[in-house]
Amino acid sequence: MPTRSFPLLAALALSHTALAQDGFVNWETPHVQPLALTPNRAALLAVNLPDNRLEVFALASGTPVPVRSIPVGLDPVAVRARTNVEAWVVNHVSDTISIVDLVVGQVVATLATDDEPCDVVFAGTPQRAFVTCSQANTVLVFDPADRAAAPVRLALDGEDPRALAVSPAGDKVYAAIFESSNQTTIIGSGGTAPGDFPPNAVGFTGGPYGGQNPPPNRGTSFDPAIAPGLPAPPGVGLIVRKSTGGQWLDDNGGDWTNFVSGNLAPFTGRLVGWTMGDHDVAVIDVATLSVGYLDHLMNLCMALAVNPASGRVTVVGTEATNEIRFEPNLRGRFLRVLAALVDPAAPGSPTLVDANPHLDYASATVPQAQRDQTLSDPRGIAWNAAGTRAYVSGMGTNNLVVLDANGARAGLAPTIEVGEGPTGLVLDEPRGQLYVLDKFEASISVVSLATELETARVRFFDPTPPAIRAGREYLYDAHETSGLGLTACAACHIDARNDRLAWDLGDPTGEMKGLDGLNLGAGLPGIEGDFADFHPMKGPMVTQTLQGIVGNEPFHWRGDRLTLAEFNPFFESLLGDDEQLDA
Repeated sequence: MPTRSFPLLAALALSHTALAQDGFVNWETPHVQPLALTPNRAALLAVNLPDNRLEVFALASGTPVPVRSIPVGLDPVAVRARTNVEAWVVNHVSDTISIVDLVVGQVVATLATDDEPCDVVFAGTPQRAFVTCSQANTVLVFDPADRAAAPVRLALDGEDPRALAVSPAGDKVYAAIFESSNQTTIIGSGGTAPGDFPPNAVGFTGGPYGGQNPPPNRGTSFDPAIAPGLPAPPGVGLIVRKSTGGQWLDDNGGDWTNFVSGNLAPFTGRLVGWTMGDHDVAVIDVATLSVGYLDHLMNLCMALAVNPASGRVTVVGTEATNEIRFEPNLRGRFLRVLAALVDPAAPGSPTLVDANPHLDYASATVPQAQRDQTLSDPRGIAWNAAGTRAYVSGMGTNNLVVLDANGARAGLAPTIEVGEGPTGLVLDEPRGQLYVLDKFEASISVVSLATELETARVRFFDPTPPAIRAGREYLYDAHETSGLGLTACAACHIDARNDRLAWDLGDPTGEMKGLDGLNLGAGLPGIEGDFADFHPMKGPMVTQTLQGIVGNEPFHWRGDRLTLAEFNPFFESLLGDDEQLDA
């Protein structure tokens, strides 16, 4: 087991050995803002999520030197230095803020928050602390000068607010909505009897396909073609996406607008005029605490920063193409990594840039050298003071990329290679350095701004059991497990959870699967015998969480995967990799 690199705490590393082996609990909690500099740049602060500590590094030598390790709450995910001697640490599982005195090296106050806090920033005169609470969908506003005072609670119209940033003038606080929308919804396929809900809207004869269910996805045909000998596929729901023109279209151009927002909306359980909410960034006025929104950027808003020169809000994350049907058509290409740049004065005209311009998505696989240029699962972004360069970390590709003021790639090389699972980024321009927190290997990478190369890597203690560390590669590493270096299991099973989307991963070329080994109702009255073999054209199903699934087999909503090993073919068929995992 690795030990800390400084003698004073070597004994602590040994004392944690038993905990790591026998009592370690892993929620796979995501980093949000895990790295910070004190205002005087004397110290670098890093959350140690698995060890529930704040690591403090001295920077006098130019290389981070560990000097303190301070116990905080459970699963710290963000840290900000309010002053040179006071840091606020956000504890995701404890639902608390630990206020740390950096001089004495201990927590001096604890603030209770709403469920699963994620980030904190400071703004306003007098100064206030703004804290996102991801499961409550709130921002709490604390008074640092009166810690006993109850916070002001701001309700957000968005799911899972996480990353925060402050405008250059300090008058606005921006909160990224992690689980945003990509303007997709579903047309149901349910019962046909009067009063049945959901009704069989896809099979309605007045629909775009005259009631054919499932509808074709290429003109009047299926692509790929249905395999000879397959029985007729079951009727299923259909995912539609809202176009820029306001129409709700399927992947074949079929127009379902009347069923979603028009006169037939009640038939699908909606109100006439219904639409899909799509707030990506909440905009909080620091003076009045009023809330507005920036919309239509991407599906998962993972990291947030503000260009200090232009004031443009920059969001990096992913956009899913789940309206496209069938696994062969989605293979390796079911999402894009985007950078969105928004002028708050013109929020209706965002600039959306593909962060992987070397990919044309014409094929599901490219040579490894091209895969290695890809950025995946972006979790951090930092602008330089001039606003000419932004550095973005790819947790799923163990690298960084450099973007210019308009979001285009601008690095000396396609990527900057760092440690495993890079998340948090902090620029130290006077020293000409960038610090990167490598989550999966518990280290700090030091990158030269001049050469854009890693010059040092400083490790700290990590009690994570070896099995978890070894397994993460096959959940997150897109270079290792996908054909474009773009996707991984974690592209949809975000942080071992889910993306809150439905996908139609059916395969018209697939085979029927029997029910051998299943309980077929376990003797429940009225259920025995009412079963059919699994058809490969299964229709839309919501992504499932991976948390707590082992021991709860069979998997999938249909229960058509008896073991975890039965997902192995997906590395080729869905992610586009060259081979499956070995034993």
